[in-house]
This record gives sequence, structure tokens and C-alpha cells, in this order.
Amino acid sequence: MRHIGILNRSKKVTDEHARLMTEACYRQLRRHAAPAWGKMPYPVFFYPDEDSVPDDADQIVLLDTPDLAGALGYHSETPRGRIYGKVFTGPILKNGGTFFEGANSISCTLSHEVLEQFLDPDCNLYADDGTGRLFSLEVCDPVEADSYVIRVNGQAISVSNFVFPEWFDRENAKDSRFDQMGVLKAPFTMSEGGYYVVRKSQPEKEVFARRYPTWKKAGKIHPAARTARRQKA
Repeated sequence: MRHIGILNRSKKVTDEHARLMTEACYRQLRRHAAPAWGKMPYPVFFYPDEDSVPDDADQIVLLDTPDLAGALGYHSETPRGRIYGKVFTGPILKNGGTFFEGANSISCTLSHEVLEQFLDPDCNLYADDGTGRLFSLEVCDPVEADSYVIRVNGQAISVSNFVFPEWFDRENAKDSRFDQMGVLKAPFTMSEGGYYVVRKSQPEKEVFARRYPTWKKAGKIHPAARTARRQKA
């Protein structure tokens, strides 16, 4: 059975912390994201070492140092079609981030990657807004600065807000619900710390909200970022 396997190679995050984050991501996927998108959830497991990860698992690895300058996290695909992701703890903690608290946390970044890897593993889905613009199906980006809490064993773990299918359809009424937290009021909009990737003609470009942190922007243009991958498609 296909599932997401979380590995911890970080020296900053303990295995116990990684287990808590993993369980929070699984609960979010099972209780919120999969039902909102009308999909069957699949499990998110923590594995203590790489050898224990089954061949059918899509891996996401916690690492301290980015392998690409500016990256906070990304997911990609091997030549054999295996989906994998990476989350880098160093830049998050260096820029005032935390392990579990708020949108600028390791747990929230991991949640972001889990949801987008689940819903668009190949980074090739788009929605037409009816005006000739194509919006990439990145469900956490428009509300990237918004997070909410899932409790695991009494510990509050922040996870990423995400948009619903209604966000990608301009015909939905403005009183529809467009994201998990109810922040947005219309399709194809973003909250103050969000962004989206849009294509009208090549190349694609990112559109950032006015409060999107400058230090994070570099992480959206590295070679493994979703925009770069889509431009190669």
C-alpha cells in the first residue's frame, strides 16, 4: 500500500520530535485534507532508519543543511518515478523558527510537504481561472503563513493551512469555504503571507503577498523548487 515514510537525519530534531510531527501530519491528512479533497488517505509513518522503509513508500527526510541554496523543503522524483521530499531544519531555526509552534516551524513545513506530496506528487496539475491563467495545484502556498494546531499526546503541533478544491474554481460563491481555517473569501486569492505559482505564458512566475518574508523567497527559485520543475516540464 502506498504511503509516506518520514525519516529523521537531523541532529537538531530528535526521533521523538519527528514521531510527534509525523503523527500530527497523518491526523491532518486523514481528518482534514483527504476528506476535503474527496480522496482516500494513505498512512504517514515514521521510520527510524532508511533500511526499514518499504519500497512502496514515498519518503520525506528531515535534514539540517539544505542541499540546494535557499531551500526550506521540496519534493521531487527519481528517474524511476519514486517520489521523495526533503525538509531542512537549519534555515527555519536560523530565521526565528521553532520545532512545533506557528507557521515558521519544522512541523508546519513538514505538513506543507506531506499535503502537497499527497495531492500533487508529480508537480504537474493546474487549474484554469477562466481568464487564460493556470494556477499550479500547490495547496499550502496561498496560505503558507497560516497554521493551526493538532494535539498529539498532549503536545500542540502546528500544521499548515491548505486550500480546498473550491479555491481552484472561479464559479464558487464568495460565501463558500476556500481553506481549512476559513481565512480566504474568494477563489484564487491568498492570505498576507502566502504566494502562488501562475502561468499565462512561459515562463511561470511566483506572485507573493505583501508580507511574504524576504528570506524565504530564495527557497522558491532553486533548481528543485516546484516552479523550476514545472518550467522544465
